[in-house]
Amino acid sequence: MMEPGTANGTLARADLTTWIAAQKRCSTAAIERAISVTHLTHRRDAFHQTIAPARGSVVASTSIGDWNPDPDYFFHWLRDSAIVMRCVADLIQAATGTEERGRWHSHFHDFVRFSLALTKLDGADLAARSHEDRLATRPEFRKFLRGARELATLHGDKLLGEPRFNPDGTIDIMRWARPQYDGVALRALTCLKFLEDGGAPTPEIAEMLNIDLDFTSRYAGKRCVGPWEEGKGHHYYVALVQLGALAHGRRFAGAAASRWLKAETKLRARLEQHWSKEHEIFVACLPPTPSPAAGQLDAALLLAVLDADLPDGPHSANDPRVHKTQSAIEDLFARTLPINRSRFAGRAPALGRYRDDTYFGGGAWYPTTLAAASLYYRRACSAPAQRAALIARGDAFMSTVRDLTPASGDLSEQVDRETGRQTSAHNLAWSHAAFVSAAHLRSEALGALGRERR
Repeated sequence: MMEPGTANGTLARADLTTWIAAQKRCSTAAIERAISVTHLTHRRDAFHQTIAPARGSVVASTSIGDWNPDPDYFFHWLRDSAIVMRCVADLIQAATGTEERGRWHSHFHDFVRFSLALTKLDGADLAARSHEDRLATRPEFRKFLRGARELATLHGDKLLGEPRFNPDGTIDIMRWARPQYDGVALRALTCLKFLEDGGAPTPEIAEMLNIDLDFTSRYAGKRCVGPWEEGKGHHYYVALVQLGALAHGRRFAGAAASRWLKAETKLRARLEQHWSKEHEIFVACLPPTPSPAAGQLDAALLLAVLDADLPDGPHSANDPRVHKTQSAIEDLFARTLPINRSRFAGRAPALGRYRDDTYFGGGAWYPTTLAAASLYYRRACSAPAQRAALIARGDAFMSTVRDLTPASGDLSEQVDRETGRQTSAHNLAWSHAAFVSAAHLRSEALGALGRERR
């Protein structure tokens, strides 16, 4: 890593603010480039597929790969797209001109229409031609194809448990970690945020919310694959974003209010089971593994608290147990990631996902490191006595992100644990959305601090 500026390695707040503003512009442009990329075409020759994205789709990465060596993230993931479009809701609020605001509004409504169309797909037609698809696929890749029987079940609830689709609006024919129940809840949270920020309650948004919230209430607390798409279980992340969706969306319950309340109660009880009195941390998955505390920590907790956005109380950014778990996560990666051993003074540790992660070497992730910064800024907004210290801690994480970001402003999925070089998916839309969201929360916290000092 290169020394980023001052002699002692500590960025003055003004210098950091200047860099954040420049990187926010870069990341905002990258987010827009990931939405409705109708000018791009991805040929998956091994599967005899040509994917031309439809309007309203959000590709996880515009960098086209084929796992040789870069991963193929040219998909519309429900999780990633919801997080990106939640950031778009913030950009609508922050827009300074009518044209800019209208452009982001258009993107949001395109996303809702595209997402609605996905819920109406039926895998029966795909199953009928699965034999032809198998023959067209290169023999060595056929093991990655889903079977006709599985494809035929993809409609209704089964379809809503899909983690990703092709950005042309078709069902993914490849084997993957399924089912996943957080994406639908996150999409509901995104639409709810849009409405809470004053967005127009269109019939399409109302329909989308009714589908997603009803599904979330019925699948609350059920076992599924977690946010890192590894292993079935009862995941803290999934349960908390499901709770967040139902809590924020109560006014849409209607005749289902009693069922939704039972689902909320179930989720709150489940989430309490994740608290380890022995280790004083929230464990990531139930049942927990028989391992020391470090083996049960997962930075997905930081993402869960941010994404669910509970206003206060248990499992919110103000929960002291969340603070303890976050401190343990920070300590874990400060010890285990080599890039943190030589970080400059005033920097916080770059965070990975979990201790034994090996995906692309198990490096530090931009979304998790930025989530840590965001939580400190969010806490600062509601903690006057600690506001300055919390902002400073958030700034320490943002300074670390600056150290790991090239002059181009590109943000990959993660950086190498030894060298700090970007790796895995390039220009990940989720990473850019995480940065813009962190910058937005920082502005709110600094605004509160400025008002307090006047």
